[in-house]
Amino acid sequence: MTGMSLMPIANAQAEKVDAVAALLPKAIQDAGVLRIAVPDVGKPLAYKEGADLKGMDPDLAHAVADVLGLKAEVSLIPFAAALTGLQANKYDISYGEFYVTAERLKVADFVTSWQDYSSFLVTKAKSYKPTALTDICGHIVGAMAGSAELETLNAASKKCSKAATVSAFPSISNAVLALNSGRVEGVLINRGGAQESIHMDGGLDASGEIGGGPTATAVARNENSEKLLAAIKAAYDHLISSGEYAKILEKNDTSYGAAKEAVIYKEGSTPPKYGF
Repeated sequence: MTGMSLMPIANAQAEKVDAVAALLPKAIQDAGVLRIAVPDVGKPLAYKEGADLKGMDPDLAHAVADVLGLKAEVSLIPFAAALTGLQANKYDISYGEFYVTAERLKVADFVTSWQDYSSFLVTKAKSYKPTALTDICGHIVGAMAGSAELETLNAASKKCSKAATVSAFPSISNAVLALNSGRVEGVLINRGGAQESIHMDGGLDASGEIGGGPTATAVARNENSEKLLAAIKAAYDHLISSGEYAKILEKNDTSYGAAKEAVIYKEGSTPPKYGF
């Protein structure tokens, strides 16, 4: 679906802020368009509903473009195509909740805009409510096959004096089925996935904040990037201070990851420390 422009259901339009728009590089001001990639990562971040693109990412994308006085040209793409698309000059910025790593800083610049972490999905009816990785010792826990959470559990289990049993599941639905049937006591999952599972099953709850840290909007590294980074940061900071950012997160049930300010990371920057 690369290159397909999609519009989410209409939101209240944010106002253009002249002082923020003035920070933009002239080439983008003249074009009047901000080319935005939104990876198709599912609820609550980005998902299709009929012909509409919904979620926190498209909502933030349109709000940022509004503040900058630009038309948002949004393309729904696979996550793996985001950074290569920026390098190929297909997009100006990309969403996707990127953790800022030294490897990624070799190819793109970033403005932090949210925070993410993992939580244990548990059942409300049981007393087991782990809040730290040490709490898995002597218990049966699980995570999605191939996930960072599964690697985290396996590494933590090796440090237990009383062994933990770690199971891998092909999908969240399989994990929830195992949780509800008592085959596992907790499932480590990204916080957004936990939220969605809780919405679908009122008997579930989330426990603990494991790992994670600031996530970022990626910005193409080219002759426009220095000014575009400053403009994107200023747009986020305006949305945060005006309260519009909080409204967008509340609407999408992502308030748990609210950032207090936007921070720029570019070539040569020291990445944030993540608690994995």
